[in-house]
Amino acid sequence: MHVGANSAALPATLQTTESPLAPFQFSTQSSLDVDIDSEHRYTLPELIDIAQRNSPATRAAWLRAREAELAIDVVDSTRLPQLSANVLAGYERVSRPESGIPDLGIGPGRLTATGYQLFPNLAVEWLLFDFGARDAAREVAEQTAIASNVIFHGAHQKVIFDVSEAYFQLMAAKAEVTIDQERLEDAQTLREVAQGRLQEGVAIRAEVAQAQQIEARAQFDLTLANNRVERANATLVHAMGLPPLTSFEVADLSGRTLPREVPRPLEELIETSLTLRPDIQAALARVRASRSGVELIAADSRPKVAAVANVGQLHGHVELSDSRFGSLGSMNRPLDEIIAGVVFTMPLFDGGRRQTQQAQARIQAEAAEEDLREIRSAAAHQIVEAYNLLHSSLAAYTASGPLVEAGRETYDTALGLYENGLATLAEVSLAKIALNDARLIQTRAFSDTFAATTALAFATGRLNHRNAATY
Repeated sequence: MHVGANSAALPATLQTTESPLAPFQFSTQSSLDVDIDSEHRYTLPELIDIAQRNSPATRAAWLRAREAELAIDVVDSTRLPQLSANVLAGYERVSRPESGIPDLGIGPGRLTATGYQLFPNLAVEWLLFDFGARDAAREVAEQTAIASNVIFHGAHQKVIFDVSEAYFQLMAAKAEVTIDQERLEDAQTLREVAQGRLQEGVAIRAEVAQAQQIEARAQFDLTLANNRVERANATLVHAMGLPPLTSFEVADLSGRTLPREVPRPLEELIETSLTLRPDIQAALARVRASRSGVELIAADSRPKVAAVANVGQLHGHVELSDSRFGSLGSMNRPLDEIIAGVVFTMPLFDGGRRQTQQAQARIQAEAAEEDLREIRSAAAHQIVEAYNLLHSSLAAYTASGPLVEAGRETYDTALGLYENGLATLAEVSLAKIALNDARLIQTRAFSDTFAATTALAFATGRLNHRNAATY
């Protein structure tokens, strides 16, 4: 673990200005299809790849993006003629009064027709003009699809961030286990030295008891560190969307170097990053969709012109009865029917429904614009926070180097003096505690810097599946 001597620039994750939302292959396979090799040591890119293919969140976002794209096809389908097959069946009774014929001695009466009808037909309707309704509907669908697609990529970025953060926490916990294991070995050596000095008559039993206490405390700290590893490992398994009892080995961070500083000015970083964040892009698409929604509602108040045609054959049986003559007649002949024409529709009154919908649409558009402002403001604060965290983590790691060296030299000196009877066991214990604390600070700062780099890449919208682990 060291700071690279010539590494003064940010990792590639934060240097690129290319949009991270490049298309990539996505699999909807379930977790049962993911094979985990318990003997393989997985690197961070491999862990991210498994999580992306296995995460329910990314699959759900992909399905929603696909659903939004299909909505565009639904709108486009309204530009084509609509064909339907219909069957009208029912009973009919028609009755009307008839005047008499006095010259023939026939009084007034009533003519009645009763029977049933069956009318199968094909109907065609083609909307010719709607004065902007379909254009507005397609714009709403397109912007909604853009927002869903961006959210899909944002879900992938969130998975990458969660897996990376869990991975770095696991690495820090494992490094603490290594330090606490060495601390336990040193405590055991210190206890053996104290016992040897007691046998030689140059120490008292209190020193041996104190050494045993130091050893017990080291064993206790090691147990806590192992528990932290188990929790961090469980967090990583959960972030990858795997069953909780999944077991695998993880490659460590050895060989990686850290940048010394973040050279890009914060103001420039914020300005160039806000357009890359998926949440901002999605919010902007929602604003455009809501504005088109206002136009869509307004178009419902305009006329519509459609071409219609109807082709069918009327079947039925009708009986005629005339009370003036007391006679019956019937008609059973099928009749062919063809209708073609143009329908003009103009909405006149709907009880205020359209006015209310227009007011709702305008309010939704205003709310979407306010959401965009809030998201931009929150994004800027997140970038500042991640930027400052990276600075502090780098500074902490840089400062930890001399601290560890000084602590090691102090401990070696105190241990040598104790072995020669020139220092107390308490002095050795304090020196060892200080050394371990310095090593823990360095270890945590090392992992925190990688985590802060990931957080800054995530906050700036530059985190993607290709460069997430190229630190």
